Amino acid sequence: MSPLPTSRRPIIRRAGAALLVVALGTTLAACGLAQQESPPELDPTVSQEPRDLPSASPSASPSEDPAADSLTDDDITNIEEAISSGNTAAIEGYLADPTRVLIAASEADDLFSPVDAVLSLDYVQPGLGTWDFALPPDTVDRYRTSQYYGEFFPDDVIVGRSDDNAIVAFSPEGGTIDTIFMSANEEFLFY
Repeated sequence: MSPLPTSRRPIIRRAGAALLVVALGTTLAACGLAQQESPPELDPTVSQEPRDLPSASPSASPSEDPAADSLTDDDITNIEEAISSGNTAAIEGYLADPTRVLIAASEADDLFSPVDAVLSLDYVQPGLGTWDFALPPDTVDRYRTSQYYGEFFPDDVIVGRSDDNAIVAFSPEGGTIDTIFMSANEEFLFY
């Protein structure tokens, strides 16, 4: 094939440049950058004053009644059901900010916001299989003997085991959960 005559090269360059401009314009329009919608008009008849709404999360301020600063049986049931059903978003309101999240047999040990702590629960695949939160005391006592992870099973721990042997343990501190410990398999507690 012979090279194009010199007189046709500028036409091809202009056509290529035009195609590039069209492609760029189409991309920007698709991304919404070419046109930005104006913000919606506010209704002047609606009050824009902030309102005091009840909080979904437990109170962080101490009360005079020590029992009021701990999780209730209903709270514990809600946490257990959230893991069993896979609706872990329901746990967010019970978590301290920040919440410590640890994973056995890994380097994972960090502080997370409640939202990110809830997302980390995907590690133990909540909602899949069957979760048992009524573990025999002997089982939880055995977890406490772990030289590596025993400290994450305090007396008031909320601990569950899946039928795949994954473990999740919530350590309450007052009226919130301040630590979430997870293990893909209960055997990892002793390695």
